[in-house]
Amino acid sequence: MAWLYLEPIFGSEDIRNQIPVEGKMFEVVDRNWRLIMKESVKEPNAMRVISQPHMLDKLREAEALLDDIQKGLNEYLEKKRLFFPRFFFLSNDELLEILSETKDPLRVQPHLKKCFEGIAQLTFNTDKEITHIQSAENEKVELVQRIIPASARGLVEKWLHEVETEMKRSLEEVMLQAIIAYPETAREQWVLSWPGQIVLASSIVYWTAAVSQAFTQKDGLPDFLQNSNKQIEDTVTLVRGKLTKMARITLGALITI
Repeated sequence: MAWLYLEPIFGSEDIRNQIPVEGKMFEVVDRNWRLIMKESVKEPNAMRVISQPHMLDKLREAEALLDDIQKGLNEYLEKKRLFFPRFFFLSNDELLEILSETKDPLRVQPHLKKCFEGIAQLTFNTDKEITHIQSAENEKVELVQRIIPASARGLVEKWLHEVETEMKRSLEEVMLQAIIAYPETAREQWVLSWPGQIVLASSIVYWTAAVSQAFTQKDGLPDFLQNSNKQIEDTVTLVRGKLTKMARITLGALITI
């Protein structure tokens, strides 16, 4: 069973290059196992096969090597997870699938959702540079700086760490732009012009500022209440109109908070 599990893993050149010691050990096990299977095909009598000279010694050696290989593989995966902790959200098999195809960054796509709750897909240009992050609802945010996976030289965890850094930096930049645009744009237009997460966070910033100001002014709270009710009514009117699915979700959340 151990050989069946490890054979496709060490069938990947990328994996063998990253853990060469375990790769060499598996070559020994694989070679001996295939020889045993070859003899088994020739000789249908199982008792004669297992009675071959040094058969038991070979199997014991293979078992010991497989234990060492499995231990080394687990340590290798642990190092990857410690460098990029979001890998802890992936099973060993999922992580190995990513690490076995380091030359193709697109192989990461099916597992992104487990690593980043809000990212369903990365947008690549023709040069395989990452230009945008995209949500399951097809909202896109352009990265402040493009990420070049090839520059990581096969270290998937390295360029995914860059994705995490650029995700935070890019959202911070977009939020700053949205906050600046808020007082200069009609609110009905503003709430439909930015990603949902940005709309909600920026709205809370202005709501908090308005509440703080209301406490310092005479009749500030009644005026604030009147303005808030007006905003809710305008948002409800928008919801009743023709909207995209994502815009409707955003406005629904905006009304609730």
